[in-house]
Amino acid sequence: MSEFTMILTEQDDRVLTITLNRPDDLNPLSWQVLNEIDSVLDRALRDDSVGVIVIGAAGKAFSTGYDLREAHWITSQYPANFDDHVDIRKDRDDVHVIVDYWMKLWRYPKPLIAKVQGDCLSGAGELLGVCDLAIVSEHARFGHPAGRDLGIPPSIMFWPMLIGYRKTKELLYTSRLIPAHEAQQIGLVNEVVPHDQLDERVAKTAAHIARAPSDNLSILKEVSNTWFENMGMEPSVRRGADLDAIYHQFESFKDFFRTLRKDGVKAAFKKRRERFG
Repeated sequence: MSEFTMILTEQDDRVLTITLNRPDDLNPLSWQVLNEIDSVLDRALRDDSVGVIVIGAAGKAFSTGYDLREAHWITSQYPANFDDHVDIRKDRDDVHVIVDYWMKLWRYPKPLIAKVQGDCLSGAGELLGVCDLAIVSEHARFGHPAGRDLGIPPSIMFWPMLIGYRKTKELLYTSRLIPAHEAQQIGLVNEVVPHDQLDERVAKTAAHIARAPSDNLSILKEVSNTWFENMGMEPSVRRGADLDAIYHQFESFKDFFRTLRKDGVKAAFKKRRERFG
């Protein structure tokens, strides 16, 4: 019996694949999911037989973002439990813990490849952003619909360094979803392939990269990352954590969770669509 309940793992030669495995729920991110990924990555780091890690997902969606249900909520204060605001200081500390997690993956020495077969939305963009490469299906879509009322992933999905500040502002302000080919055009992903060829293409690319020694690949990754770190990437992400905690004080944030608790998830999303389009 597998020790993991939220993910699957499989190794083929020097390529290890991690698969998010909550397809019926559209693979939302919770601490259990993130901790299971972290556990696999920690082992793979010490395993010389692993050269490259692929992160994919089962079902029709890669991930719709952070889990909105109380039992799986990513911070320690569930918003619907408060008549007024969540404690901003505690919330800020919680969001910085999330940043710690993503920065650990950002600096993970072995190459990470995102294999995206469907929607990759909101907080899932942080997982996409810390991967070194992204190869996606023509069916994939990307965006941050939660920006209308729920806040910002503290890294802003790493969009500013991936797609530039104009496109970042456009996608944040409009909350629109973009198709795979547009994501490739603006630099968010590396390659778009026909849906039925995604597995084959990712496997081929990962196997090719994994032929290089892991020590060599780690240096190539570090030198690439250093450029962005020297430009202030992490302080910007940390500032994003502070601003996300401020956003969580806004009425739209509280109202979404009040509706979710009273009327359910579908009603909360319906109200959002009616309000914001």
